[in-house]
Amino acid sequence: MSTGRRSCRTAGFRAHGARVAHIAELARLWNVEVDTIPHWAPPTHAMQIFRYAEQGSIKLLWITATNPAVSLPDLSRIRRILAQPELFVVVQDLFLTETAELADVVLPAATWGEKTGTFTSVDRTVHISDKAVDPPGEARSDLDIFLDYACRMDFRDKDGEPLIRWTGPEEVFEAWKECSRGRPCDYTGITYERLRGGSGIQWPCTDAHPDGTERLYTDGRFHTDPDFCETYGHDLATGAQFTEPEYRATQPDGRAFLHAVDYQPSPEVADDERPLLLTTGRTVYQFHTRTKTGRAPQLNQAAPQVWVELNADDAARLGIAEGDLVGVASARGGIEARARLCGIRPGMVFLPFHYGYFDQDPHHRTPRAANELTVTAWDPVSKQPLFKVAAVAVTRLADGRDVPSPAPTVGGSAPIPDADVPPTVGGPAAQATSGKE
Repeated sequence: MSTGRRSCRTAGFRAHGARVAHIAELARLWNVEVDTIPHWAPPTHAMQIFRYAEQGSIKLLWITATNPAVSLPDLSRIRRILAQPELFVVVQDLFLTETAELADVVLPAATWGEKTGTFTSVDRTVHISDKAVDPPGEARSDLDIFLDYACRMDFRDKDGEPLIRWTGPEEVFEAWKECSRGRPCDYTGITYERLRGGSGIQWPCTDAHPDGTERLYTDGRFHTDPDFCETYGHDLATGAQFTEPEYRATQPDGRAFLHAVDYQPSPEVADDERPLLLTTGRTVYQFHTRTKTGRAPQLNQAAPQVWVELNADDAARLGIAEGDLVGVASARGGIEARARLCGIRPGMVFLPFHYGYFDQDPHHRTPRAANELTVTAWDPVSKQPLFKVAAVAVTRLADGRDVPSPAPTVGGSAPIPDADVPPTVGGPAAQATSGKE
C-alpha cells in the first residue's frame, strides 16, 4: 500500500546474499521477525495479481489511487474479474471511477490539496505539499485510512507493542528516512522544515551532501557491487533471475551494464484480417484516466474526447477523411473514435488511453477506451503490459460532416498540412489577459 495518490512499483528481494541483509535491516527497523516480511520470491506484479484473482486464489483486492478498469489491457477481462461475486473489491480513490463502480466498498480519499505529505518527482526532487483545505464529506487522507486500518487490525511487533506508532505524515516521513539510510535514495538529510524553505531537495541528501545531489555517478561508479545491489539482474528474453555466482562472475563492482537482446516478434502482429498495428499513449492535456484532468474545463476543452490517428495514405485506402467516425477492432473488442489524419507512420494506428466512461451516460455508453483492444501480455523483466502492440482493423462508420476530430493540433496529433483544422484552445476558461483592460 502507498500513502501517496499514485501507485508505485517496488522491486523485490531475494532470499540470499545482500537481499537477506536488506530484509534483516528492515526487520530491525520495524522490530519484527525476519520471516514476517515476504522475501522468499519476487514480488507479485499487477498483471499476475489479476490472474490470481481470476483463478480465485486471491479473494480480496484493495485498489488505491489507480483505475485498472481503464488503465489495464483487455478491459472486458478486467471487468469480468472485478465483477466476480467471489472477489471482494475495495477501492480507495477521489471520485467514483470506473473501477470504483465495480467495488464492494468505496473509501473516499483526500486529494493533494486536502492533506499534507511529500512527493518525489522523476528527477529525484522531494517536495512538500501542505494541506490547504479540509477534504469534503467523509473523505480522508490515504494515511489516515491506513492508520485506522492498522489500529483496527491491532498489528503488533515482536515485543507485543503496536507495530504502527505513527500518527501523522511527518512521523511517517521520519520513519521512511531511516529505511533509506545508506541506500541510493538516502533521504536522511531532508526534513519538513527544510522542504518548506525552498523549491525542493534532490536525493540522495545526507550530512555529506546537505543540499542534495544534482547529478549521480560523477565518480564513474555505479550501485552494482554484489554486496550492495538489490537484485542480480535478469535474462532479458525470459525474465529469469541471475544467481549470485553468475552475477559475481561478471566482476560487477561499480561497473555499469548495458544489456542487449535479439529482436523477438510481438505476441500479436498484423495480418490480413487486422492489417494495422495499434499503439497507445498519452496527450499532454490529460493525465492517466482523466480522474482529475477530465474535470478541468481548460484541459477538457483542449482534448475532450478520444480520437484515432491514421496515416493519410492508410486513410485514403480505407476511404477515411479527417473527422470521420471509425471503428477500431482487435481480437478482444472494439471502440469508436473520430479520425485524425497526421504524420503517424504508415501501417500504425494511435489511440490515447486516457478516455474511459465516468463522464458518459451509464445506460448509453459508447466503447472508447483504448484498452478495450490491448493484449494481456507483459515484458518478462519490467512486467510492464504490452500496450504498444495490438493488431487491429479500422473501418469507416460515418461521415465527419466537416467536423475535425477532437485531437489536439500540437505534438504527434498535429493534422496533415492541407487539413482545415482549427488550432487547439482551452476555451474561455484558459484565456488570460495582462495589463489594463
